[in-house]
Amino acid sequence: MRHLLTATIFLTISSLATPSMAYDFYDTARKKQDAKDAKRWSLSQWLDQKKNIKLMDMWLMYNAPSPYEFFFGADTSSITQFNDGVENMQSYRNYRGHFGAFVTIVGLYAEYESSDEELEQWKALFMLRLLGSSAQSTNITIHYGLMNRDFNNDKTQHQVGGGKINLYLIRAFALHGMYEYILKGESEAGIESEGYRVEGGAHIEYGALRFYGAWFNEKLDVINTLNQESVQKRQGVLFGTRIYF
Repeated sequence: MRHLLTATIFLTISSLATPSMAYDFYDTARKKQDAKDAKRWSLSQWLDQKKNIKLMDMWLMYNAPSPYEFFFGADTSSITQFNDGVENMQSYRNYRGHFGAFVTIVGLYAEYESSDEELEQWKALFMLRLLGSSAQSTNITIHYGLMNRDFNNDKTQHQVGGGKINLYLIRAFALHGMYEYILKGESEAGIESEGYRVEGGAHIEYGALRFYGAWFNEKLDVINTLNQESVQKRQGVLFGTRIYF
């Protein structure tokens, strides 16, 4: 009788414990198998992964922005002259045209300027963008190059260097500033001059079209052939437009 009771208790405990133990065993085995499957390497899996990477590279290539950037524009301004602090009572009309091209962060820039104050000049600059993805984003760009200036039929070649900053406040509106140092140069008549030009303004954009305005001040320290020093200033407000493509 006692042996029968012991066997009954054993069978009852076994019947209660077996499903739980079986489930735990199956769950543990399944987790181990999942871990093995995750680490398993196969040729077909590698080929599928390589195909997916190639498709991703193609998508990025077709959707990435072009590294090339071109623009051209023109502006006009009314200029006031100052000679040794004395204002010339006559105002002059000035016209400029420019063209630029960028490949990633380096670019070239050309500018031509003509004024009814008997001034004609052009610039050829090399540009380097230190910050920013394009000319139509917040950026800092430095430049260096040559400026040929013909004033009153007396030609002077200067080296120029400076920098420009564009700061976008909202998507289509930005502030900009520029400083350019004009290194000393000697004209064909023997007149030496050097100085600087500063600009500050704002622009709005509609797609590839930009409308801009700026105040500018240009100062030249001049030494004539008699070793006499004088200061020439030109300042005014300019308005223009630029197209990007």
